[in-house]
Amino acid sequence: MFFYLSHTNFFFQYISILKTKLNSLLISHGFNLNNGEQSLYMRLSNAFKSAIKKKKLVKGYQLPPTRLLAQDMGLSRSTVIKAYEILCWENYVYAVQGSGYYVNDIKGKKIKYSLRTQKRTTKYPEISERAVHFSSSVTIMNRGDNKGIAFRPGLPPLDVFPVKQWQNLTNNYWRDIRYSDMSYRHTLGLDCLRKNIANYLKLYRNIQCDSSQIIIVTGSLHSLSIIGDLLLDKKDEVIVENPTYANALAVFKSLKAKIIPAEIDSEGLSLDSLGHVKLKRGKLIFTTPSNQYPTGVQMSLKRRLELLDWAEENNMIIVEDDYDNEFSNWESPITSIFGLDNGNRVFYQGTFNKILHPSIRLGYLIVPPHYVDSIKAMFEQSFRFISPVTQRVMSDFIEKDYLNQHLRKVVQVVNERKQFFVDQFQNVFDDSFEIQPANQGLHLMAKLPDDVCDIEISKMLIEEEIISFPYSKYFIKKRKKKEKGLVMGFSSVSKPIIKQKLEKMSRVFYEHQTNLNF
Repeated sequence: MFFYLSHTNFFFQYISILKTKLNSLLISHGFNLNNGEQSLYMRLSNAFKSAIKKKKLVKGYQLPPTRLLAQDMGLSRSTVIKAYEILCWENYVYAVQGSGYYVNDIKGKKIKYSLRTQKRTTKYPEISERAVHFSSSVTIMNRGDNKGIAFRPGLPPLDVFPVKQWQNLTNNYWRDIRYSDMSYRHTLGLDCLRKNIANYLKLYRNIQCDSSQIIIVTGSLHSLSIIGDLLLDKKDEVIVENPTYANALAVFKSLKAKIIPAEIDSEGLSLDSLGHVKLKRGKLIFTTPSNQYPTGVQMSLKRRLELLDWAEENNMIIVEDDYDNEFSNWESPITSIFGLDNGNRVFYQGTFNKILHPSIRLGYLIVPPHYVDSIKAMFEQSFRFISPVTQRVMSDFIEKDYLNQHLRKVVQVVNERKQFFVDQFQNVFDDSFEIQPANQGLHLMAKLPDDVCDIEISKMLIEEEIISFPYSKYFIKKRKKKEKGLVMGFSSVSKPIIKQKLEKMSRVFYEHQTNLNF
Protein backbone atom coordinates (compact mmCIF):
# COMPACT_ATOMS: atom_id res chain seq x y z
CA MET A 1 0.00 0.00 0.00
CA PHE A 2 1.31 3.48 -0.81
CA PHE A 3 0.24 7.08 -1.18
CA TYR A 4 1.18 10.19 -3.13
CA LEU A 5 2.27 13.55 -1.75
CA SER A 6 1.18 16.87 -3.23
CA HIS A 7 3.27 19.89 -4.27
CA THR A 8 7.07 19.55 -4.34
CA ASN A 9 7.27 16.42 -2.22
CA PHE A 10 4.99 14.60 -4.64
CA PHE A 11 7.57 14.32 -7.38
CA PHE A 12 10.19 12.85 -5.04
CA GLN A 13 7.65 10.30 -3.82
CA TYR A 14 6.65 9.51 -7.40
CA ILE A 15 10.18 8.97 -8.67
CA SER A 16 11.29 6.79 -5.73
CA ILE A 17 8.20 4.68 -5.17
CA LEU A 18 5.73 4.88 -8.04
CA LYS A 19 7.87 3.28 -10.72
CA THR A 20 8.20 0.00 -8.88
CA LYS A 21 5.12 -0.11 -6.67
CA LEU A 22 2.41 1.15 -9.03
CA ASN A 23 3.56 -0.88 -12.02
CA SER A 24 3.56 -4.13 -10.08
CA LEU A 25 0.28 -3.23 -8.36
CA LEU A 26 -1.58 -2.61 -11.61
CA ILE A 27 -0.11 -5.70 -13.26
CA SER A 28 -1.11 -7.82 -10.27
CA HIS A 29 -4.66 -6.52 -10.71
CA GLY A 30 -4.98 -7.45 -14.38
CA PHE A 31 -3.33 -4.72 -16.44
CA ASN A 32 -1.55 -6.15 -19.50
CA LEU A 33 -0.23 -4.14 -22.43
CA ASN A 34 -0.43 -7.15 -24.76
CA ASN A 35 -3.99 -8.22 -24.03
CA GLY A 36 -5.95 -7.28 -27.14
CA GLU A 37 -9.42 -8.18 -25.87
CA GLN A 38 -10.00 -4.71 -24.38
CA SER A 39 -8.83 -1.21 -25.11
CA LEU A 40 -5.83 0.05 -23.14
CA TYR A 41 -7.83 2.64 -21.20
CA MET A 42 -10.40 -0.03 -20.14
CA ARG A 43 -7.63 -2.36 -19.03
CA LEU A 44 -6.05 0.45 -17.02
CA SER A 45 -9.31 1.55 -15.38
CA ASN A 46 -10.21 -2.06 -14.55
CA ALA A 47 -6.82 -2.58 -12.89
CA PHE A 48 -7.35 0.54 -10.77
CA LYS A 49 -10.89 -0.59 -9.85
CA SER A 50 -9.62 -3.99 -8.78
CA ALA A 51 -6.94 -2.39 -6.55
CA ILE A 52 -9.53 -0.06 -5.00
CA LYS A 53 -12.04 -2.87 -4.39
CA LYS A 54 -9.40 -4.94 -2.64
CA LYS A 55 -8.31 -1.90 -0.58
CA LYS A 56 -4.82 -1.73 -2.01
CA LEU A 57 -5.69 1.87 -2.82
CA VAL A 58 -8.01 3.36 -0.20
CA LYS A 59 -10.07 6.48 0.43
CA GLY A 60 -8.18 9.77 0.08
CA TYR A 61 -5.09 8.46 -1.68
CA GLN A 62 -3.97 10.64 -4.60
CA LEU A 63 -3.43 9.11 -8.02
CA PRO A 64 -0.38 10.26 -9.99
CA PRO A 65 -0.79 13.04 -12.59
CA THR A 66 -1.83 11.77 -16.00
CA ARG A 67 1.35 12.96 -17.72
CA LEU A 68 3.66 11.20 -15.24
CA LEU A 69 1.67 7.97 -15.20
CA ALA A 70 1.54 7.86 -19.01
CA GLN A 71 5.31 8.36 -19.24
CA ASP A 72 6.03 5.68 -16.64
CA MET A 73 3.60 3.08 -18.05
CA GLY A 74 4.54 3.66 -21.69
CA LEU A 75 1.04 4.87 -22.62
CA SER A 76 -0.34 7.92 -24.35
CA ARG A 77 -1.65 10.62 -22.04
CA SER A 78 -5.10 10.42 -23.66
CA THR A 79 -5.31 6.74 -22.64
CA VAL A 80 -4.67 7.63 -19.01
CA ILE A 81 -7.14 10.54 -19.13
CA LYS A 82 -9.87 8.23 -20.50
CA ALA A 83 -9.16 5.67 -17.76
CA TYR A 84 -9.41 8.38 -15.08
CA GLU A 85 -12.67 9.68 -16.62
CA ILE A 86 -14.20 6.19 -16.38
CA LEU A 87 -13.09 5.93 -12.74
CA CYS A 88 -14.68 9.32 -12.01
CA TRP A 89 -17.89 8.44 -13.84
CA GLU A 90 -18.23 5.23 -11.84
CA ASN A 91 -17.35 7.09 -8.58
CA TYR A 92 -14.19 5.14 -7.84
CA VAL A 93 -12.23 8.38 -7.82
CA TYR A 94 -13.05 12.08 -7.76
CA ALA A 95 -11.24 15.06 -9.27
CA VAL A 96 -10.23 18.23 -7.42
CA GLN A 97 -9.58 21.13 -9.79
CA GLY A 98 -5.95 22.21 -9.68
CA SER A 99 -5.02 19.34 -7.36
CA GLY A 100 -5.60 15.97 -9.00
CA TYR A 101 -7.52 12.71 -8.66
CA TYR A 102 -8.29 11.00 -5.35
CA VAL A 103 -9.69 7.59 -4.41
CA ASN A 104 -13.31 7.81 -3.32
CA ASP A 105 -15.13 6.14 -0.43
CA ILE A 106 -16.61 3.01 -2.01
CA LYS A 107 -18.37 1.62 1.09
CA GLY A 108 -21.76 2.66 -0.25
CA LYS A 109 -21.18 1.30 -3.75
CA LYS A 110 -22.64 -2.00 -4.79
CA ILE A 111 -19.64 -3.70 -6.31
CA LYS A 112 -19.66 -7.09 -7.90
CA TYR A 113 -16.35 -8.83 -8.09
CA SER A 114 -15.12 -12.29 -7.36
CA LEU A 115 -12.12 -13.39 -5.37
CA ARG A 116 -10.42 -16.71 -5.78
CA THR A 117 -12.02 -19.13 -3.40
CA GLN A 118 -9.76 -21.34 -1.37
CA LYS A 119 -10.41 -24.99 -1.96
CA ARG A 120 -8.61 -26.02 1.21
CA THR A 121 -7.63 -24.50 4.49
CA THR A 122 -4.35 -22.62 4.28
CA LYS A 123 -1.76 -23.59 6.87
CA TYR A 124 0.98 -21.34 8.17
CA PRO A 125 3.91 -21.93 10.53
CA GLU A 126 2.93 -21.61 14.16
CA ILE A 127 4.12 -18.59 16.12
CA SER A 128 7.01 -19.09 18.51
CA GLU A 129 6.60 -20.12 22.13
CA ARG A 130 7.82 -16.67 23.12
CA ALA A 131 5.14 -14.98 20.99
CA VAL A 132 2.50 -17.16 22.66
CA HIS A 133 3.68 -16.00 26.09
CA PHE A 134 3.55 -12.34 25.04
CA SER A 135 0.04 -12.80 23.62
CA SER A 136 -1.23 -14.39 26.83
CA SER A 137 0.34 -11.73 29.08
CA VAL A 138 -0.91 -8.67 27.21
CA THR A 139 -4.20 -8.74 29.16
CA ILE A 140 -2.28 -7.93 32.34
CA MET A 141 -1.35 -4.51 30.98
CA ASN A 142 -3.24 -1.29 31.66
CA ARG A 143 -3.69 0.46 28.34
CA GLY A 144 -6.75 2.73 28.51
CA ASP A 145 -8.02 2.12 24.95
CA ASN A 146 -6.99 5.67 23.86
CA LYS A 147 -10.38 7.14 24.79
CA GLY A 148 -9.49 10.61 25.99
CA ILE A 149 -6.72 11.64 28.36
CA ALA A 150 -8.57 12.46 31.60
CA PHE A 151 -7.71 10.88 34.07
CA ARG A 152 -5.07 8.59 32.62
CA PRO A 153 -2.28 7.98 35.16
CA GLY A 154 1.21 9.18 34.35
CA LEU A 155 0.38 12.00 31.93
CA PRO A 156 2.03 15.40 32.52
CA PRO A 157 0.32 18.74 31.79
CA LEU A 158 0.24 18.32 28.02
CA ASP A 159 -1.08 21.83 27.41
CA VAL A 160 2.02 23.56 28.80
CA PHE A 161 4.57 21.84 26.56
CA PRO A 162 6.64 24.54 24.78
CA VAL A 163 5.71 23.61 21.22
CA LYS A 164 7.31 26.68 19.62
CA GLN A 165 10.65 26.12 21.36
CA TRP A 166 10.69 22.51 20.20
CA GLN A 167 9.68 23.53 16.68
CA ASN A 168 12.44 26.14 16.50
CA LEU A 169 15.05 23.61 17.65
CA THR A 170 13.80 21.16 15.03
CA ASN A 171 14.00 23.82 12.31
CA ASN A 172 17.54 24.65 13.43
CA TYR A 173 18.50 21.00 13.12
CA TRP A 174 17.37 20.80 9.50
CA ARG A 175 18.79 24.21 8.66
CA ASP A 176 22.27 23.23 9.86
CA ILE A 177 22.17 19.58 8.80
CA ARG A 178 25.26 18.03 7.24
CA TYR A 179 24.97 15.12 4.83
CA SER A 180 27.08 13.03 7.20
CA ASP A 181 24.44 13.57 9.93
CA MET A 182 21.98 11.55 7.83
CA SER A 183 24.15 8.44 7.86
CA TYR A 184 24.07 5.64 10.47
CA ARG A 185 24.77 6.91 13.96
CA HIS A 186 25.94 5.46 17.26
CA THR A 187 23.88 2.38 18.13
CA LEU A 188 23.24 3.32 21.75
CA GLY A 189 22.32 6.95 21.06
CA LEU A 190 23.85 10.29 20.09
CA ASP A 191 26.90 11.20 22.15
CA CYS A 192 25.70 14.79 22.65
CA LEU A 193 22.41 13.65 24.20
CA ARG A 194 24.05 11.03 26.40
CA LYS A 195 26.50 13.62 27.74
CA ASN A 196 23.74 16.14 28.40
CA ILE A 197 21.65 13.52 30.19
CA ALA A 198 24.67 12.65 32.36
CA ASN A 199 25.02 16.32 33.31
CA TYR A 200 21.27 16.63 33.91
CA LEU A 201 21.31 13.63 36.27
CA LYS A 202 24.22 15.09 38.26
CA LEU A 203 22.16 18.20 38.91
CA TYR A 204 18.71 16.69 39.53
CA ARG A 205 19.45 13.25 40.95
CA ASN A 206 23.01 13.50 42.29
CA ILE A 207 23.86 10.59 39.98
CA GLN A 208 27.46 10.23 38.86
CA CYS A 209 27.87 8.10 35.76
CA ASP A 210 29.86 8.09 32.56
CA SER A 211 27.89 9.00 29.45
CA SER A 212 29.05 5.71 27.87
CA GLN A 213 26.80 3.90 30.38
CA ILE A 214 23.69 5.71 29.12
CA ILE A 215 21.51 4.07 26.47
CA ILE A 216 18.75 6.02 24.72
CA VAL A 217 15.43 4.14 24.72
CA THR A 218 11.75 4.82 24.01
CA GLY A 219 10.63 4.42 27.64
CA SER A 220 10.48 2.13 30.66
CA LEU A 221 9.07 -0.90 28.85
CA HIS A 222 11.83 -0.66 26.26
CA SER A 223 14.36 -0.60 29.10
CA LEU A 224 12.78 -3.64 30.76
CA SER A 225 12.77 -5.51 27.46
CA ILE A 226 16.50 -4.83 27.05
CA ILE A 227 17.27 -5.96 30.60
CA GLY A 228 15.09 -9.03 30.22
CA ASP A 229 16.76 -10.08 26.97
CA LEU A 230 20.15 -9.50 28.55
CA LEU A 231 19.69 -11.38 31.82
CA LEU A 232 16.56 -13.54 31.95
CA ASP A 233 16.19 -17.15 30.95
CA LYS A 234 13.08 -19.25 31.44
CA LYS A 235 12.28 -19.79 35.16
CA ASP A 236 14.81 -17.22 36.37
CA GLU A 237 13.45 -15.49 39.48
CA VAL A 238 12.38 -11.85 39.52
CA ILE A 239 11.35 -10.13 42.75
CA VAL A 240 8.59 -7.62 42.06
CA GLU A 241 6.78 -5.23 44.40
CA ASN A 242 3.22 -6.20 45.26
CA PRO A 243 1.24 -4.25 44.10
CA THR A 244 3.33 -3.25 41.10
CA TYR A 245 3.41 -1.63 37.68
CA ALA A 246 1.19 -4.01 35.70
CA ASN A 247 2.96 -3.45 32.38
CA ALA A 248 6.32 -4.42 33.89
CA LEU A 249 4.73 -7.54 35.35
CA ALA A 250 3.43 -8.45 31.88
CA VAL A 251 6.95 -8.16 30.40
CA PHE A 252 8.48 -10.45 33.05
CA LYS A 253 5.69 -12.99 32.68
CA SER A 254 6.05 -12.96 28.90
CA LEU A 255 9.75 -13.77 29.32
CA LYS A 256 8.68 -16.80 31.43
CA ALA A 257 10.41 -15.55 34.56
CA LYS A 258 9.28 -16.84 37.94
CA ILE A 259 7.65 -13.92 39.77
CA ILE A 260 8.27 -13.56 43.51
CA PRO A 261 6.11 -10.87 45.17
CA ALA A 262 7.55 -8.53 47.82
CA GLU A 263 5.00 -6.69 49.95
CA ILE A 264 5.01 -2.92 50.51
CA ASP A 265 5.19 -1.37 53.97
CA SER A 266 5.59 2.23 55.15
CA GLU A 267 9.26 2.29 54.03
CA GLY A 268 8.80 0.66 50.63
CA LEU A 269 9.71 -2.85 49.46
CA SER A 270 9.61 -5.11 52.53
CA LEU A 271 12.60 -7.41 52.87
CA ASP A 272 10.86 -9.14 55.79
CA SER A 273 8.22 -10.40 53.35
CA LEU A 274 11.03 -12.23 51.53
CA GLY A 275 12.29 -13.98 54.68
CA HIS A 276 10.68 -17.30 53.72
CA VAL A 277 11.91 -17.19 50.08
CA LYS A 278 14.61 -19.64 49.05
CA LEU A 279 16.10 -18.40 45.82
CA LYS A 280 17.33 -20.93 43.30
CA ARG A 281 17.79 -18.80 40.19
CA GLY A 282 17.50 -15.24 41.50
CA LYS A 283 18.29 -12.57 38.90
CA LEU A 284 16.40 -9.29 39.26
CA ILE A 285 14.68 -7.05 41.82
CA PHE A 286 12.27 -4.57 40.22
CA THR A 287 11.44 -1.53 42.35
CA THR A 288 9.99 2.00 42.04
CA PRO A 289 11.55 3.58 45.15
CA SER A 290 10.94 7.31 44.59
CA ASN A 291 7.20 6.86 44.24
CA GLN A 292 6.10 3.23 44.56
CA TYR A 293 3.65 2.45 41.80
CA PRO A 294 0.76 2.64 42.46
CA THR A 295 0.67 3.16 46.28
CA GLY A 296 2.86 6.29 46.29
CA VAL A 297 5.07 5.09 49.16
CA GLN A 298 8.59 6.54 49.03
CA MET A 299 11.34 4.08 49.98
CA SER A 300 13.36 5.33 52.94
CA LEU A 301 17.12 5.87 52.75
CA LYS A 302 17.61 3.12 55.33
CA ARG A 303 15.60 0.63 53.24
CA ARG A 304 17.53 1.50 50.08
CA LEU A 305 20.81 0.67 51.77
CA GLU A 306 19.34 -2.55 53.17
CA LEU A 307 18.09 -3.54 49.72
CA LEU A 308 21.56 -3.02 48.23
CA ASP A 309 23.09 -5.26 50.91
CA TRP A 310 20.41 -7.91 50.36
CA ALA A 311 20.96 -7.87 46.58
CA GLU A 312 24.71 -8.32 47.04
CA GLU A 313 24.25 -11.20 49.49
CA ASN A 314 21.93 -12.96 47.04
CA ASN A 315 23.90 -12.01 43.90
CA MET A 316 20.97 -10.17 42.29
CA ILE A 317 20.62 -7.11 40.10
CA ILE A 318 18.35 -4.20 41.06
CA VAL A 319 16.25 -2.47 38.39
CA GLU A 320 15.42 1.01 39.71
CA ASP A 321 12.51 2.52 37.79
CA ASP A 322 12.58 6.24 38.61
CA TYR A 323 9.68 6.98 36.30
CA ASP A 324 8.65 10.36 37.78
CA ASN A 325 11.44 11.34 40.15
CA GLU A 326 11.25 14.96 38.96
CA PHE A 327 7.89 15.21 40.74
CA SER A 328 8.22 12.78 43.62
CA ASN A 329 11.72 13.95 44.61
CA TRP A 330 11.31 17.67 44.01
CA GLU A 331 10.78 18.92 47.57
CA SER A 332 12.56 16.33 49.74
CA PRO A 333 14.94 14.40 47.49
CA ILE A 334 16.43 11.09 48.58
CA THR A 335 19.54 9.73 46.88
CA SER A 336 18.70 7.12 44.26
CA ILE A 337 19.63 3.48 44.82
CA PHE A 338 21.94 3.83 41.82
CA GLY A 339 23.67 6.74 43.54
CA LEU A 340 24.18 4.67 46.70
CA ASP A 341 25.50 1.63 44.85
CA ASN A 342 29.23 0.94 45.06
CA GLY A 343 29.08 -2.49 43.43
CA ASN A 344 27.72 -1.77 39.92
CA ARG A 345 24.60 -3.78 40.70
CA VAL A 346 21.87 -1.34 39.63
CA PHE A 347 20.18 -0.56 36.32
CA TYR A 348 18.60 2.91 36.48
CA GLN A 349 15.80 3.78 34.10
CA GLY A 350 14.27 7.21 33.57
CA THR A 351 12.03 8.85 31.02
CA PHE A 352 11.23 12.20 29.41
CA ASN A 353 7.77 10.94 28.43
CA LYS A 354 6.34 12.03 31.79
CA ILE A 355 8.08 15.41 31.83
CA LEU A 356 7.34 16.45 28.23
CA HIS A 357 4.72 14.19 26.63
CA PRO A 358 4.41 10.43 25.93
CA SER A 359 4.37 10.77 22.15
CA ILE A 360 8.01 11.88 22.19
CA ARG A 361 8.94 8.26 23.11
CA LEU A 362 12.26 9.14 24.69
CA GLY A 363 13.91 7.73 27.79
CA TYR A 364 17.26 6.52 29.04
CA LEU A 365 18.78 3.53 30.77
CA ILE A 366 21.98 3.64 32.84
CA VAL A 367 23.77 0.32 32.60
CA PRO A 368 26.53 -1.13 34.82
CA PRO A 369 29.78 -0.85 32.80
CA HIS A 370 30.32 -4.59 32.46
CA TYR A 371 27.00 -5.01 30.58
CA VAL A 372 27.39 -2.18 28.03
CA ASP A 373 29.16 -4.19 25.31
CA SER A 374 26.62 -7.02 25.49
CA ILE A 375 23.72 -4.59 25.10
CA LYS A 376 25.47 -2.87 22.21
CA ALA A 377 25.80 -6.23 20.44
CA MET A 378 22.07 -6.90 21.02
CA PHE A 379 21.15 -3.48 19.59
CA GLU A 380 23.25 -3.92 16.49
CA GLN A 381 21.51 -7.20 15.67
CA SER A 382 17.95 -6.19 16.50
CA PHE A 383 16.46 -2.76 17.05
CA ARG A 384 18.09 0.56 16.26
CA PHE A 385 17.90 3.68 18.35
CA ILE A 386 15.40 6.54 18.38
CA SER A 387 15.40 9.05 15.50
CA PRO A 388 18.56 11.21 15.63
CA VAL A 389 16.37 14.26 14.96
CA THR A 390 14.48 13.73 18.22
CA GLN A 391 17.69 12.97 20.07
CA ARG A 392 19.51 16.06 18.83
CA VAL A 393 16.56 18.34 19.56
CA MET A 394 16.29 16.86 23.07
CA SER A 395 20.00 17.41 23.59
CA ASP A 396 19.67 21.08 22.58
CA PHE A 397 16.55 21.37 24.76
CA ILE A 398 18.63 20.34 27.78
CA GLU A 399 21.72 22.32 26.82
CA LYS A 400 19.85 25.61 26.31
CA ASP A 401 18.24 25.25 29.77
CA TYR A 402 14.76 24.85 28.26
CA LEU A 403 14.22 21.59 30.13
CA ASN A 404 15.01 23.21 33.47
CA GLN A 405 12.62 26.09 32.74
CA HIS A 406 9.88 23.74 31.54
CA LEU A 407 10.29 21.41 34.50
CA ARG A 408 9.81 24.21 37.02
CA LYS A 409 6.64 25.32 35.26
CA VAL A 410 5.35 21.74 35.06
CA VAL A 411 5.93 21.12 38.77
CA GLN A 412 3.95 24.24 39.62
CA VAL A 413 1.05 23.29 37.34
CA VAL A 414 1.04 19.69 38.64
CA ASN A 415 0.80 20.85 42.25
CA GLU A 416 -2.01 23.29 41.47
CA ARG A 417 -4.06 20.73 39.53
CA LYS A 418 -3.49 18.06 42.15
CA GLN A 419 -4.97 20.21 44.90
CA PHE A 420 -7.86 21.24 42.64
CA PHE A 421 -8.53 17.60 41.74
CA VAL A 422 -8.58 16.52 45.41
CA ASP A 423 -10.92 19.37 46.38
CA GLN A 424 -13.32 18.68 43.53
CA PHE A 425 -13.24 14.94 44.14
CA GLN A 426 -14.25 15.44 47.76
CA ASN A 427 -17.08 17.74 46.65
CA VAL A 428 -18.73 15.24 44.31
CA PHE A 429 -18.15 11.93 46.15
CA ASP A 430 -19.19 10.90 49.62
CA ASP A 431 -16.94 9.21 52.17
CA SER A 432 -17.59 5.74 50.71
CA PHE A 433 -15.34 6.62 47.77
CA GLU A 434 -12.28 7.89 49.60
CA ILE A 435 -9.24 9.43 47.96
CA GLN A 436 -5.94 8.46 49.55
CA PRO A 437 -3.45 11.03 50.91
CA ALA A 438 -1.84 12.74 47.93
CA ASN A 439 1.60 11.48 46.98
CA GLN A 440 4.15 13.50 45.04
CA GLY A 441 3.78 11.84 41.64
CA LEU A 442 1.41 12.19 38.69
CA HIS A 443 -1.34 9.92 39.99
CA LEU A 444 -3.69 9.48 42.93
CA MET A 445 -5.65 6.51 44.20
CA ALA A 446 -9.20 6.37 45.51
CA LYS A 447 -10.42 3.39 47.52
CA LEU A 448 -13.78 1.96 46.53
CA PRO A 449 -16.48 0.51 48.78
CA ASP A 450 -16.02 -3.20 49.50
CA ASP A 451 -19.11 -4.17 47.49
CA VAL A 452 -18.03 -2.41 44.27
CA CYS A 453 -15.98 -4.01 41.50
CA ASP A 454 -13.24 -1.63 40.37
CA ILE A 455 -12.73 -3.45 37.07
CA GLU A 456 -16.37 -2.95 36.10
CA ILE A 457 -16.47 0.73 37.04
CA SER A 458 -13.22 1.30 35.12
CA LYS A 459 -14.79 -0.22 32.00
CA MET A 460 -17.91 1.87 32.48
CA LEU A 461 -15.93 5.08 32.82
CA ILE A 462 -13.90 4.33 29.68
CA GLU A 463 -17.15 4.40 27.71
CA GLU A 464 -17.57 7.96 29.02
CA GLU A 465 -14.00 8.81 27.92
CA ILE A 466 -12.72 8.86 31.49
CA ILE A 467 -9.62 6.74 32.04
CA SER A 468 -8.86 5.14 35.40
CA PHE A 469 -7.04 1.90 36.15
CA PRO A 470 -8.48 -0.67 38.60
CA TYR A 471 -6.27 -1.03 41.67
CA SER A 472 -7.01 -4.77 41.96
CA LYS A 473 -5.12 -5.41 38.69
CA TYR A 474 -1.84 -4.24 40.20
CA PHE A 475 -1.55 -7.20 42.58
CA ILE A 476 0.50 -10.26 41.71
CA LYS A 477 -1.38 -12.63 43.96
CA LYS A 478 -5.02 -12.48 44.93
CA ARG A 479 -5.59 -11.78 48.60
CA LYS A 480 -8.33 -13.01 50.90
CA LYS A 481 -9.62 -9.47 51.14
CA LYS A 482 -9.57 -7.90 47.71
CA GLU A 483 -8.25 -4.35 47.70
CA LYS A 484 -10.20 -2.27 45.21
CA GLY A 485 -9.87 1.26 43.98
CA LEU A 486 -9.13 3.48 41.01
CA VAL A 487 -5.71 4.84 40.04
CA MET A 488 -6.14 8.22 38.35
CA GLY A 489 -4.01 10.95 36.83
CA PHE A 490 -4.94 14.56 37.41
CA SER A 491 -2.52 16.84 35.56
CA SER A 492 -3.07 16.24 31.84
CA VAL A 493 -6.13 18.49 31.52
CA SER A 494 -7.10 21.97 32.70
CA LYS A 495 -9.10 22.76 35.85
CA PRO A 496 -12.44 23.27 34.01
CA ILE A 497 -12.05 19.85 32.36
CA ILE A 498 -11.11 18.26 35.71
CA LYS A 499 -14.31 19.66 37.24
CA GLN A 500 -16.46 18.58 34.29
CA LYS A 501 -15.03 15.04 34.15
CA LEU A 502 -15.29 14.48 37.91
CA GLU A 503 -18.95 15.55 37.87
CA LYS A 504 -19.62 13.10 35.03
CA MET A 505 -17.67 10.41 36.87
CA SER A 506 -19.80 10.96 39.97
CA ARG A 507 -23.05 10.68 37.99
CA VAL A 508 -21.91 7.44 36.35
CA PHE A 509 -20.85 5.97 39.67
CA TYR A 510 -24.01 6.75 41.62
CA GLU A 511 -26.40 5.98 38.75
CA HIS A 512 -24.90 2.53 38.29
CA GLN A 513 -23.68 1.73 41.80
CA THR A 514 -26.21 -1.06 42.24
CA ASN A 515 -24.87 -2.74 39.08
CA LEU A 516 -21.25 -2.54 40.21
CA ASN A 517 -21.51 -4.88 43.15
CA PHE A 518 -18.85 -7.56 43.10
